[in-house]
Amino acid sequence: MKLDIIGFVASGKTTLARNLSETFHVPFYQKDNIVWERTPDGDKKRDDKERDQLFQRIINSDDWIVEGSPRKLLRECFEKCDYIILLDIPLYKRLVRTIRRRGRQRAGKEKYNSKPTIKFLYYRGYHAGKNMIMTFETSQHPINSHIIKTMIRSWLA
Repeated sequence: MKLDIIGFVASGKTTLARNLSETFHVPFYQKDNIVWERTPDGDKKRDDKERDQLFQRIINSDDWIVEGSPRKLLRECFEKCDYIILLDIPLYKRLVRTIRRRGRQRAGKEKYNSKPTIKFLYYRGYHAGKNMIMTFETSQHPINSHIIKTMIRSWLA
């Protein structure tokens, strides 16, 4: 199974990727962690060669789930994945999630790579979300897309 989950900040990409990973026993990767190396001293941007080698190693493996906002330099996985899942969640839900996330981070219950802000919600532009869940089948694959759609809908409810 090869999935790319895309969407805006606080749309649930990481949670969905983690749940699908656990359900189908497929490793998942955050696009941010492909671009940035997380170190005890802070984030360090990977050089282009290291980033590209890591990304190629991931997308050339048999099974993977990647999640994150579409980055121009990481779009090659669109051609290699079996499904692309777009999470388009209304702004008010993302706002609530961002506020909750910030509270958990301040309480030390959730680790963060960047502090969520209201401005974060508008990053890369915003268009009216309508709880749209779209899957785009990119190849013939034995995975049942109904299972994925059902998991997504139940998680978003």
